[in-house]
Amino acid sequence: MATTETEVTSDAQSVSAPVVVTTRPVKKNESIIDKVLKLLSSVRFGLVMLSLLLVCSLVGMLIVQVEIEEFPQYFAKLTPAQRLIYTKLDLFNIYHSWYFTLLLAITALNIILASIDRFPTAWQYIVNPKLKASPNFVRAQNFTREIEVSDKPVEYASRVAAVWKKFGYKAKISEENNRITVFAQRNAWNRLGAYFVHVALLTIFVGGFLTNKYGVGGNMEIVPGESANSFITQEITLEGPKTAQVKLPFTIECTDLQQKLIRPEGGLEATNTIDWLSYVRINDKEKNVTKDAIVHLNNPYDYRGYRLFQSKFTAFGYARSIEIRLEPLNGGPAIKVTKIPRNGAVDVEGIGRIAYTKFFPDFQITQAGPESVSSDYNNPAAQLEVTAADGTRRIAFAFNNRLADELLKGDEKSEEKKLLYLNGYKVILGDFEKAAMGHTLTLQYDPGRVPAYLGFTLLFLSLCSVFFFSHQRVWAVVESGDTGAKVSFGGHTNRNRPAFEGRFNSMVEAATVGGKHE
Repeated sequence: MATTETEVTSDAQSVSAPVVVTTRPVKKNESIIDKVLKLLSSVRFGLVMLSLLLVCSLVGMLIVQVEIEEFPQYFAKLTPAQRLIYTKLDLFNIYHSWYFTLLLAITALNIILASIDRFPTAWQYIVNPKLKASPNFVRAQNFTREIEVSDKPVEYASRVAAVWKKFGYKAKISEENNRITVFAQRNAWNRLGAYFVHVALLTIFVGGFLTNKYGVGGNMEIVPGESANSFITQEITLEGPKTAQVKLPFTIECTDLQQKLIRPEGGLEATNTIDWLSYVRINDKEKNVTKDAIVHLNNPYDYRGYRLFQSKFTAFGYARSIEIRLEPLNGGPAIKVTKIPRNGAVDVEGIGRIAYTKFFPDFQITQAGPESVSSDYNNPAAQLEVTAADGTRRIAFAFNNRLADELLKGDEKSEEKKLLYLNGYKVILGDFEKAAMGHTLTLQYDPGRVPAYLGFTLLFLSLCSVFFFSHQRVWAVVESGDTGAKVSFGGHTNRNRPAFEGRFNSMVEAATVGGKHE
């Protein structure tokens, strides 16, 4: 692209040719700092750095990294020589290696220096466009056309400007040296598209650095009624897994667990589950904030930079809530108590306060006492704590109908039968909502997540602006002719020349209606 205006003049009356003296340009001695800066700001050097980063990323994909669960099996299959070489070169943890970080830093520096070096030139296209031109300058553009028209130069220049505005170009008229220049352009901002790409890449690099340096993740076991202000991290190393405890700046209290089943009569297996829901309460004394939140499948919860994911559940049968029925031993209507939540209680007239404290999916009394012999709902029972009006407390059990009938056949003085009765009532376990005993949440602190998302979004928009748009400029230099005006048209685009060629021809044709072509 021609960026300077060239004028050719001749003097027909000259009788002697000027003496041309050629001198060899004096080469300026560059300091080492200048040479280093020139290298760091070069595009070729940047491409080399990006290529090295790409190679490292490819190695990280081909060699199983140490944080992957399958790493122990992969490491066991390697030969001793491979283990030694991969370990010395830090290939098992390449994304956290010193040389990968150094490559990122040098690439970022190259982007910054290259932008500083070239940005002023691109900025001139916006703040100082070429408003005045000559026929020679126009002839040096991508597309040119010359015509003669019978209109006066001023009138024709005004008509060209009006026509080009209809094409969506912002036109300006300038006059100098008895010639009028009509300049129009569109998408001048496209000249800065490459620098938006640079900013996007730097933002992604910053996000990656923050994640690599300060990011942390681990697991937390939650059970309704319990709280925790820390989680466990596990790092897989060549020596084996290492665990650590990370403290949170707030407390997470589990208030409830729920499991939505496809078939309520089925078990808790994942194939029978629609969703797992963890109800938690965030207690942040530092911020004086208390918030209730729900963490469920594919719907994490974010607070103060920490993200809570639903990870897994303890596959041991439990009940989120129970219904019991109190049947009088001497006959009469039964008392139905519905929806006693886990760790909850209800008041029953004539009995006292009944609290649901524990659930046994497969109840059996052993030498160690009541316990569940399996995690399946084979013989469900619920443990209750009853507080009488006088404040005395006792343990009671709500059995299913089958187990209750079996206990009725036993010895009147048996311990099992004593558990069945409560103040002259037989306690029967009715319906209950199945749920897991506990859930496991994955906590992730990633300070680079937001910068990385912003960087990738900006990168996408920047690449669209770079490749789908172009800076298009057109000139019409109007000079006085023998019968009207002589016009030289020129057009230039920084990319996608075939598409601009058709537009340029249409703009010239629309502006030359009534004119005579040369």
